[in-house]
Amino acid sequence: MLKFAHRGYSAYYPENTIEAFIQACKKGFDGLETDVHMTLDGELVLIHDEDISRTSNGHGLVKDMTLSQLKQYNFQYKFDGTYEIPTLKELLAYIQDKNIKVNIEIKTDHIHYENIEQKVYDMVESYHLHDKIIYSSFYLPSLLKLQQLDSTLYLGYLMEDHYDEKIQQLYDHHLTAIHPRYDYLNKENINELKQNNMIIATWTVPNMNEYLRLKDLGVNTVIANRLFKDFDY
Repeated sequence: MLKFAHRGYSAYYPENTIEAFIQACKKGFDGLETDVHMTLDGELVLIHDEDISRTSNGHGLVKDMTLSQLKQYNFQYKFDGTYEIPTLKELLAYIQDKNIKVNIEIKTDHIHYENIEQKVYDMVESYHLHDKIIYSSFYLPSLLKLQQLDSTLYLGYLMEDHYDEKIQQLYDHHLTAIHPRYDYLNKENINELKQNNMIIATWTVPNMNEYLRLKDLGVNTVIANRLFKDFDY
């Protein structure tokens, strides 16, 4: 079972910062999970929210600011220190020579950034890193755009509600993987998903008990803020 760092090693470092990604690599995670939005000047930046207010000392929407403007703010979240908002380009450059995967969540479920899917795909292509990348989104049309670009991509459909309807969409469109909330998964629905050859990656696993339960059930990937190890308990 693979272990991915949710927004980097976010239990101990500000989420979606280069430091959180660096520390996750050092800690021994198998992969990194991050979120991509697009700035006013078309740059791809890594932040979870559409608005920068929660995680920085600034206010406003990512889509309304240039990268230069965003770089003026401190994205320290609940931690001390100074942390810039990173770009997808910076993260890809960092992991290029490392044995680690990256789950890029395309954040289009609230704001439909024009052509963001193509931009992300092209940037990954420019670094020759498609074999290290997992794409995911709550917004089905984004996954279908990526599928049209390259049918071989790992495409994970994120979901936390209306599971029956969305799982049917997953099957209908021949997507690669399901990325549900951890509390949806049980033996029955995992067996059904696996019978349909689905990869199962689940988020955000909160504690050791849930980690062990999901491991026993045969989940392929857990995404969590900290690194769970079998000898921790």
